[in-house]
Amino acid sequence: MRIRVFLRLFASLLKILAVLLLIPGGVAAYYGETGGVIAFALTSLLTLATGIILGRLSTKEEPGLKEGFALVSLGWLGAAFFGALPYVFLGIGLIDGLFESMSAFTTTGSSILTESNAQGYWIINRALANSSLAHQLELGVRSLTANSTWLQISSSPDKTYMGLLFWRSFAQWLGGMGIILLFVAILPRLGVAGRQLYRAEVPGPDKDALTPRIKQTARVLWVVYILMTIAEIVLLYLAKMPLFDSFCNTFASMATGGFSPQALSIAAYKSGIIDGIITLFMFLAGANFALHYKMLASDRKALFKDAEFRFYSLIVVTATIIIILWGGLQGDIIRKIQLAGFQVVSVMTTTGFATADFDQWTAAAKFSLMLLMLIGACAGSTGGAIKVVRILLVLKSVYRELLHSLHPKAVIPLKLGGVSVKDEVLRPSNIFVATYIFIFAVASLLLAIICYDDPQMNIESILSAVATTLGNTGPGFGSVGPMLSFAEIHPAGKMLLFFCMWIGRLEIVTALMLLVPEFWKK
Repeated sequence: MRIRVFLRLFASLLKILAVLLLIPGGVAAYYGETGGVIAFALTSLLTLATGIILGRLSTKEEPGLKEGFALVSLGWLGAAFFGALPYVFLGIGLIDGLFESMSAFTTTGSSILTESNAQGYWIINRALANSSLAHQLELGVRSLTANSTWLQISSSPDKTYMGLLFWRSFAQWLGGMGIILLFVAILPRLGVAGRQLYRAEVPGPDKDALTPRIKQTARVLWVVYILMTIAEIVLLYLAKMPLFDSFCNTFASMATGGFSPQALSIAAYKSGIIDGIITLFMFLAGANFALHYKMLASDRKALFKDAEFRFYSLIVVTATIIIILWGGLQGDIIRKIQLAGFQVVSVMTTTGFATADFDQWTAAAKFSLMLLMLIGACAGSTGGAIKVVRILLVLKSVYRELLHSLHPKAVIPLKLGGVSVKDEVLRPSNIFVATYIFIFAVASLLLAIICYDDPQMNIESILSAVATTLGNTGPGFGSVGPMLSFAEIHPAGKMLLFFCMWIGRLEIVTALMLLVPEFWKK
């Protein structure tokens, strides 16, 4: 790989991120949170300065495949690092800040915020609000070098800095469609690297472009994403959700991320209409965005003609019925349908919102949800995990092998939606599933070793913690359940899960590419 060529791409990405960091800073200013303004301003300046310095060290040669892979792999790490700085500047530890930032950008939604550690900056903000500008800057700088744990002065994350809450959700929204895809959409022609960036960034085995030009395809996907985002914000606001919450929850649901401005997640609103709106948009966000574009542009039945979407819908309906019948849910049948349907869609799309403490449901319900964490949403969606289309291809491969056993000389094509699937698509898909399960097993073992003396981290907590971070889902079971957090996990365990989130978002191959010695040769 040509390092100086990569630096030009990476520097441009940091400059874009520096501009985007001004948006949550503006939110903090609107709510009069001077400490938040200082934190985001400093982060933006540091990110921009780093981008300028790296740009000076780079060269203007045409980027190639290796540089494209490197930007996707290291770009997410860079975004997570600089995105963590506002947390660090406001007093949280570096490891916790990195965990929260990576969770946001990868749309995981697993959090280290608890009722006891989420509010330290209110002391800073109160002091800043009553000081002169010079004294404000002095206090702000002091706060940046303060103790690395947040001061415990509030009872819940609901009263967190509005700017920081907005940043958590906004970072998820950026990561949902992909910061690299945004990079492709707005930067000048990238040549070979542009197509490689697109193929490495878009999740799933089917990466056909919607238009002949990759830059135009990226723009089309972002336009659809923005239109759906606006529609959900309007609907939630009309359903009497506060405007700020409407933005944050829409960002999280469209990105299938799961960070909510409320400590009780969506359960805090106690509204069946809001539950229904969010369920609908989570479900749509879990479908292939290329199909949404086709529905808007030409074919109104594009979704329903797609074999993966039909299988996706079948899984949602089946899991919902199982939980209604054997989940131990309370209430009448309508309430059971609301609870089960919302949670099934939330977990399968890897969003992670909650309207109930599903950790208290039966073993049958929790096992169903665990399977959904591993399956995930559709290819080309903002969801994570293995993806429905890969599960469908594995099942069809098994069936074809059974037929081959009966008819050894027969030529049996594997078809999906009436179209034959080529071996160059099927082979990587099957390898991905096997590799995903292997990484899940190894990461679970490592987390068990790290947390061997922690009585709270039982086998249920360990397996769900890895499944939910590798699949970019959010909450798990046990000590990492929907009403708890990842705060008490050993720091080494948090960093392990940090890399699980990163590997899961990059769909394994792009991340593992960095381990191949040939990759680093010029």
